Amino acid sequence: MNAPSPVDLHLHSSASDGVLEPDPLVAHVKACGVGLMALTDHDTVAGVEAAAGAARAAGVGFVAGVEISARWRGRTVHVLGLAIDPGAARLAAGLASQQALRARRAERIAARLEAAGAPGNEILASIRAAGSLPTRTHFARALVTAGAVPDVGAAFERWLGRGRPGHVPGEWPELAEATSWILAAGGKAAIAHPLRYALSAGARREMCADFRAAGGHGIEVVTGGSGPAQREQAISLAVRCGLEGSAGSDFHDPAVPWNPPGRLAKLPESIRPIWSDFLPA
Repeated sequence: MNAPSPVDLHLHSSASDGVLEPDPLVAHVKACGVGLMALTDHDTVAGVEAAAGAARAAGVGFVAGVEISARWRGRTVHVLGLAIDPGAARLAAGLASQQALRARRAERIAARLEAAGAPGNEILASIRAAGSLPTRTHFARALVTAGAVPDVGAAFERWLGRGRPGHVPGEWPELAEATSWILAAGGKAAIAHPLRYALSAGARREMCADFRAAGGHGIEVVTGGSGPAQREQAISLAVRCGLEGSAGSDFHDPAVPWNPPGRLAKLPESIRPIWSDFLPA
């Protein structure tokens, strides 16, 4: 089953590290021609209610979602929860623990940046004042604004990436645990951008097998910025592991040209769309 117009099930608002607040995000998504969208902010559903209302008013199909940070064999992976009940008790408890982890991690990042000569405390204060859940992307943007680096990519290379002065690893829950929160909220779970993780092809298949055994439903087969070769690898991974396919731009910022909402390749006929169950009969 295909939606009548472009589907984008991976979008971020200012509730986490997106630039646009939920209402303007929906307007932007509609202007891009998207007919079915999901708001999937990092470890929070704070923007879902506002986005859902704006989507109803705009005539855009809406799916309540979230993107949960998790671990698999010590590596950080991201799991999308789609068609969730945002108020489900177990999910709410899990996200509260994630938010506490992020708050502690942000304090450690700020302290490490200060020790290395960057304005870490000032940056953290500005993130808190904005009311967003703190992420490394917030620190990266602030380092650009402060003139410490020319762009966000350079901020990660110089300050925030692995082995750099401001790097603090996330102490996330295991993949199966994060997946269980989504299932308890009545949602469908999909691994986001599966080819971005530094894993061998065999390890990637093992991750997907573990995910499916934990109740996971799909993977993001079509991801913003991915090329044909990556898409073919993701298609093969979904088929081999018996998983459904999702499609999402991972949109954060209208000033970034490589992943606008909705500009995504279609899923092949061999992959069942994860959104089939979200559409009216």
